[in-house]
Amino acid sequence: MMKIKIFTALAFISGLSLFYGQKLDFKDKNFEKAVLENFDLNKNGTMEPMEIGMVTNLFLVQKGITSTDDLRHFKNVKMILLDDNTIQDITVNNLDKLELFSCTGCKSSSFKAENLKSLTSLYLDNNSLETISLKGTPRIEQLTLSLNLLKTIDVNQLKNLKKLNIEHNKIQKVDISGNSALQTLNVGGNKMKETDIKKGAKTGITIFGTEE
Repeated sequence: MMKIKIFTALAFISGLSLFYGQKLDFKDKNFEKAVLENFDLNKNGTMEPMEIGMVTNLFLVQKGITSTDDLRHFKNVKMILLDDNTIQDITVNNLDKLELFSCTGCKSSSFKAENLKSLTSLYLDNNSLETISLKGTPRIEQLTLSLNLLKTIDVNQLKNLKKLNIEHNKIQKVDISGNSALQTLNVGGNKMKETDIKKGAKTGITIFGTEE
């Protein structure tokens, strides 16, 4: 019986060592370097599952990051700031606790978000975005897309959207008839008249930047 108990204890300790000592694979070495500088609590040069699980905010501004693939490791993160990196194609998905995402000035041409059920604020200003896809992002309240190259934007599925900024794109028409919570819309720099905005029965929206 004593041998069984000792064996069980050793197996448990071995399992813990394997879990806490497991090295995760990072695609972007600059991303890995940045998180190690801030979150490698035991200073062993690797990010372990326990350490990653404790991360709720990722402030990785101007770190030379070129990919968002490594975000998949951070399941408990609530806020991500990747401003002033160079990330051509941004993909963010399956982060259930994420509330705010910002990637401004990242020279990005495409953005894709899926299954971000807690996301309320999305900032993608000052990029070169030509496409944006939002699926499974029902709680977005603030969306800023100014200074991009978008020709179209579909926000009808964003039922909680309150503030939308699409100024200085190439958008000629926008449909906000399905956005009953919308309070402000900025369309400046798109050569858009108010008649190009489909509001439906919605009234009380403050619209900025329309041409006469």
